[in-house]
Amino acid sequence: MTKIENVKDAILTAIQMEKDGYTFYTKAAVQSRSDMGRTIFESLAADEQKHLDVFQKMFEDKVGQSEWKDLINSSKKYASIPIFPTDLKDAPGMDPDSTEIDALRMAMDSEKEAIDYYTNIIENLENQELKNVIQEIIEQEKNHYSLLEKEFNHINTTGYWFEFDYLGGQYF
Repeated sequence: MTKIENVKDAILTAIQMEKDGYTFYTKAAVQSRSDMGRTIFESLAADEQKHLDVFQKMFEDKVGQSEWKDLINSSKKYASIPIFPTDLKDAPGMDPDSTEIDALRMAMDSEKEAIDYYTNIIENLENQELKNVIQEIIEQEKNHYSLLEKEFNHINTTGYWFEFDYLGGQYF
């Protein structure tokens, strides 16, 4: 587990996790032979980029705008975080024929692992400012999980995505 000793470490870890998620979901979209699976993986990759925007709003004042841009744009890997597999074939229960349900389930599992990862870190900290920062990250991950869970439950119940509900013969 990555050692987080200060606010900057926490922010760098959060950035790395979102970048890892983006990389994984982008690769998974390319590998997926299911059109809808590919679509959901592409959407999840875009969500990881949005998460970085949220983190920027939350933490830019702690690291500064210039440094934030350097952190985001760096190709250097800050930490090896065991949340996202490196390849779709390495993800438990996944393969190129995976469906959108499989993709959502895997994304939910990853968000849950991220929550657990940060929760384990926060339990061993004494610095209150650092605990607060990590708690904000945990809340964001919980929000991500909740959105994925709602989509998962909705598609399992109705067979349609939130955006494409079918009612009375019309899409709205």
